[in-house]
Amino acid sequence: MNQPTFFDDMRSTLGDAIAQTRTSLLTYAQTHRHWAIAYSGGKDSSATVTVVAHLIETGQIPAPETLTVLYADTRMEIPPLHFAAMKILAELEERGMRTRIVLPELDSRFFVHMFGRGIPPSRPHFRWCTGAIKINPMMNALRELRAETGEKFLMITGVRLGESA
Repeated sequence: MNQPTFFDDMRSTLGDAIAQTRTSLLTYAQTHRHWAIAYSGGKDSSATVTVVAHLIETGQIPAPETLTVLYADTRMEIPPLHFAAMKILAELEERGMRTRIVLPELDSRFFVHMFGRGIPPSRPHFRWCTGAIKINPMMNALRELRAETGEKFLMITGVRLGESA
């Protein structure tokens, strides 16, 4: 007999997670004609881009007028992960989605901060690099997209359970 634990019912089933994603996208699809997905090539963003593509292709949610996948290329990934991300981007383009590679400005890159400015590497509870090499460049790319269309974009990100609802 299994002893109940504090962690029982902490995770939803795959079906529940997809249903919740579908419901959220159906709600926001009504107010946004243009969507963007933040993609890092990691597990969370890969799952997000995959389920959104699946829901659109199977007709479970309406396709937006534009869908742009913004790949946050930090130039820090090990080659196999970078190549896998490039393959996913190519497949998304084949399926009609736009993709863009988003890079941090040269002066904001990881090694420029560490070796050029002497800022110590990030630690688990203090991650300066996330803002400098991912968030700020992604916000700049989103501003560029908005300038192209003149409209706000629905920005979709994948997060782990416990990080955000």
